[in-house]
Amino acid sequence: MQSVPYSYAVIENLLPKAASLELAASFPQEQFRLSIGEGYGYLWSEMLASNEDIALIYKFCHSASPELSDRWRDRIAQGRLSSNLGNLSSLWRQMIEELWTPAYRQALTQMSGVELKDCAMVIGFRRYNLGNSHRPHTDEPSKALTHLLFFNEQWPMDWGGCLRILLDEKPESVFQDIAPLNQFSAVIVRSDNSWHMVTPVASTALQCRLALRIAFFHNLDAGA
Repeated sequence: MQSVPYSYAVIENLLPKAASLELAASFPQEQFRLSIGEGYGYLWSEMLASNEDIALIYKFCHSASPELSDRWRDRIAQGRLSSNLGNLSSLWRQMIEELWTPAYRQALTQMSGVELKDCAMVIGFRRYNLGNSHRPHTDEPSKALTHLLFFNEQWPMDWGGCLRILLDEKPESVFQDIAPLNQFSAVIVRSDNSWHMVTPVASTALQCRLALRIAFFHNLDAGA
């Protein structure tokens, strides 16, 4: 883990290349929704969580802020949060099931120093089309840690779409730009200064930016 400008890490070659290419080839294409607001816009699919984590999120709804509680309740009610992997390829199902194991949480906890045992984990696919971006942000306080995996085999830096680690809230305060190449993944520990963004995907890009976001949320019932 890096400690400057905050706790984050770039992991190289986490997945075997052949598996990464197969996952990219079978990356979901349907049921994406446009998430758009002031300074951001990208496409996301339904979110995935184990039955145990969905039960945790139900508990969170009773102790979270009204806005956060309503958001999770709506997602669960609308079926946007599911443990059903039936629409995924066999390799994606295997991958998600591996992420749901305690061993994965333990490895991230050991690396980051953040205890994740009592956190709810939510997994989601992200696709950034031409012009899509995400403004500088630090993530909501309920989030403990985010792990991002990228699935583009080729991605010149002039295509934009980089995960940008920032020194502060200004988009030009660049500390590191991480291209969404399939040999990279990134871990960000949430804090009040964990500023990051996704730079706009250039109009010259020949691919969409593909990523998997794994987010861990504090157990609000435990007062975390």
